[in-house]
Amino acid sequence: MKYITSSYEETQKLAFEFASNLKPGMIVTLDGDLGAGKTAFTTGVVSGLGCTDTVTSPTFTIANEYRKGSIPVFHFDIYRLSSMEDLYDIGWEDYLSQNGIIIIEWADIIKPELDCPFVEITIKKQLDISDDTREITIEYRG
Repeated sequence: MKYITSSYEETQKLAFEFASNLKPGMIVTLDGDLGAGKTAFTTGVVSGLGCTDTVTSPTFTIANEYRKGSIPVFHFDIYRLSSMEDLYDIGWEDYLSQNGIIIIEWADIIKPELDCPFVEITIKKQLDISDDTREITIEYRG
């Protein structure tokens, strides 16, 4: 499904509503250019699961954890990783075993190696319309 949002707040609202479809153990991949709204989308998901923690990009930490909502959320930014093996080295299997929602930014690196169903989200800037307009595609894989 494709959605158009016209602001940061609309992107968060879409993600908030999307969160109601998530079940423990699901994996969500997020891809888009720098500044497309991946962390904004994650903020909406975390909020939609009842967590009031401040969401930040895990660019330098690789993974952030949000545990105060109805389901824990593990938010990865794997831009600096080069393979699925790197993900295993930072404890991927431990995160999978916790039955939370796993959100992975810059997931193109590992999607071909994911051996389980996941939700693929692509966020594209629509600069020809406005600086804040985004096209968000949500597809269920596997």
